[in-house]
Amino acid sequence: MRRLRRFYYDLFSKVYDGVIALHSADRAGRLRAWLVERAGVELGMRVLDLCTGTGSVALEARRVVGRTGLVVGVDFSRGMLEKARDKAGDAQGLAWVEASAPFLPFKEGSFHVVLCSHAFYELKDWEKVWTLAEVKRVLIPGGRFCMMEHEEPAHSFVRFLYKVRLASMGSWDSARFVTREVLLLSRFFKDVRKEKSPTGNSKLLVGVKG
Repeated sequence: MRRLRRFYYDLFSKVYDGVIALHSADRAGRLRAWLVERAGVELGMRVLDLCTGTGSVALEARRVVGRTGLVVGVDFSRGMLEKARDKAGDAQGLAWVEASAPFLPFKEGSFHVVLCSHAFYELKDWEKVWTLAEVKRVLIPGGRFCMMEHEEPAHSFVRFLYKVRLASMGSWDSARFVTREVLLLSRFFKDVRKEKSPTGNSKLLVGVKG
């Protein structure tokens, strides 16, 4: 099953950016800048972009941290990372790592901020819990985890398709997770808050490592 998921995302990398822009109603990519800003990313920080996909959020974070900072994009799909490398070109201060979210190959306290955009809900049930534990481990004390996800669609048929996709990639529990996301994040982080994106089609959850 894991090999099948990786194959799916390798293929999905070809159209990933367009699908995300369409679903989030953000064809201009303004949500990436909003995510980085709300996460408190600053000059010189070390930032991890979890499930980086084609690297769009990582590239925006790199613009903010400047030459004195570092941004690492992690994904388990080689196809996604190849697209990310192509988009980044010869940009400095960027690293791309092939790894799974529940098993991060970094030392404790390696990052000031961990970002995750439109990917966390697609993890399986146990992966969600292990990933949050790993995120907490690699953050410095006081570091922030900032997760952006799609809002549940209002239209009933679109909402059904949305839940089917979550179930196909993770589990049916992913569809229920939207009702208790703050509760789960609060097991690992303090001061967890949720807010709606400027487009209204995405939401942001932010927590702080105690």
